[in-house]
Amino acid sequence: MKTTFKTFQSNVGDCIFLLLSEKKKKFSIMVDCGLYEPAIKQYVNETLKGVIDLLIVTHIDDDHIKGVTQMLSGNVKVNRIIFNSYQREHEGDELQGLNDDQMALLRRIGDRIGLIVDDVIPSRSTRSGKTAMKGLAATILGNPELKPVWERPYTLNGTELDLNDWGKIAFLSPTMKEIKNLDKEFCKVLFDELNVEKDMGEWDKRENLYEILLRYVMRKVTPALATMKKGKAPMTKLGVATLEERLLQAADEPVETQQITPANQASLAFVWEKDGHRVLVLGDANPDVVVAGLRTHYKEQAFPVLFDAIKVSHHGSHYNTTRELVQCADSEHYFFTGGMELKRPSEAAVGRIALCPLPNGLQKRTLHFNYPTSLVEELKKNRALKGKYKFGVDTKKNELKINIL
Repeated sequence: MKTTFKTFQSNVGDCIFLLLSEKKKKFSIMVDCGLYEPAIKQYVNETLKGVIDLLIVTHIDDDHIKGVTQMLSGNVKVNRIIFNSYQREHEGDELQGLNDDQMALLRRIGDRIGLIVDDVIPSRSTRSGKTAMKGLAATILGNPELKPVWERPYTLNGTELDLNDWGKIAFLSPTMKEIKNLDKEFCKVLFDELNVEKDMGEWDKRENLYEILLRYVMRKVTPALATMKKGKAPMTKLGVATLEERLLQAADEPVETQQITPANQASLAFVWEKDGHRVLVLGDANPDVVVAGLRTHYKEQAFPVLFDAIKVSHHGSHYNTTRELVQCADSEHYFFTGGMELKRPSEAAVGRIALCPLPNGLQKRTLHFNYPTSLVEELKKNRALKGKYKFGVDTKKNELKINIL
């Protein structure tokens, strides 16, 4: 079997493929899509022939979900969808609607976040809608071919997918705790801003309402997190630190994982396995939850567990990569997807990975980046640092081929 792990530049977000092939048979796994760029569309249409066997959407943030919605609005065939959306038990089948004031407020929220809410309420907006789009839930549920292949029960830590001849997938994150915390954020807007009565029961179009309000929540949460106290800037006697000094100091900064947004806390993270080969895809998951999942899933093995490839969590954010995570899971190939200048990939995450002593079984690490930042350019040019810590930098190929005998 031949396996290709490949990432695409998808604006600042994620877009990842795992293509498995044996003789004339193929099995394709797609994870997230921040923006459905022409190169991604070409790969789906030409290499995959417009068919995706398994689509995994890790969480609800735009930089992971927007391009998926764009893609599914076209003529792509998907055989199975994993996406954690609204799930709440309710009594009876009668669904409630929103009153006029609530609909007007929801319409304004939809305008603010660029989502069409016509599928939830009748539209009276004068907005042109040229840049707006439906949510993922609305897109799936509105397509008779996609709706039956969306697996609705929550996918949580401990869930396993048997892919038959193509291996298996084991999910490490989230737990029900992260799902419930995200649900609390949704309920705050539902009850406090939309003024929905807590004993109202279930409401119509609930999956789509959930997605709209959570996107609205994330728009408010992200700026708040950006104003939180940051670590001290690295300094030397001359006031300018070398790249090595900066990475070492950043790597030592404490990680407060509770500052990870509720949506990212609820992100799916999983490992694909086949005949001793394994690939770890971390979405934007909380490293503490992932570490607990790894220690449970690989409880019979020595740590760190070595993977053929690791997709780094949250574009290399300071909060999503810890030393303990690298001590649990290591690889010759780390893939940093997406990013943002001066934020992600962070010096902390790069330092914790690239400057970590190599464990038995690893001779070198290669850091793959598909989003150019000044930090990435510094890393590429610093031959002495790469030689000292035995790591390389790739910004062109962003794929790994694995042969399974």
